[in-house]
Amino acid sequence: MPKINADTLEEHRSKVMKDLLDGTERILLSHGSRCLTTAAVAAEAGIARNSIYRYVHSVDDLVEMVLTRGFEEWTAQVRAAADAAPDARSAVIAYVHSNLTQAFSGQHELQQALPASELTPSARARIGMMHRGIAAVLRDSVAALDTSNPDLVASAVGALVDRAVTSSDTVDSPEDAARITVFTCAAAAAVVDADLTGATSVTDSPHPR
Repeated sequence: MPKINADTLEEHRSKVMKDLLDGTERILLSHGSRCLTTAAVAAEAGIARNSIYRYVHSVDDLVEMVLTRGFEEWTAQVRAAADAAPDARSAVIAYVHSNLTQAFSGQHELQQALPASELTPSARARIGMMHRGIAAVLRDSVAALDTSNPDLVASAVGALVDRAVTSSDTVDSPEDAARITVFTCAAAAAVVDADLTGATSVTDSPHPR
């Protein structure tokens, strides 16, 4: 029986699993998927290589679990930000701000470290489902607006967020991150306001001066 470094077997297994996931994430962020081997993960987690198979079937399982953990945390924060907003318009802007805050804090690096071509079909399917979960927060917020074009508004705001999140990988300074975040939030607000005020031409302004 393996040595247990916790009060109970369940606590021990939970700790080892967390160490495996944390170790997998560190390797991916530091060296990329090319260095992700059973031996490397075991060494990073501080356990014997063969012990990994008591917890997962393969390194691919660990990759999927790490990505799922990241998406779950990301989605929870976005949902909490939108839910805390005082009204639907603010919820849309909070959705944008929360996504970019996480992207610029480095949360997007893990996804960039793993091209879709290197993922198993199961992992790709899981990631697709998680992306849809994040997008559902935006759809719920837009649905609460008195808008005549909910699908168009959600698509436009979603495209703004996607582009800004992608740019996070090339942003080097907090000032640039803040500038992009402010711009994207303002652009999302303009999309919402243009629909709410019934703009009928490109010269219409949701905030006439």
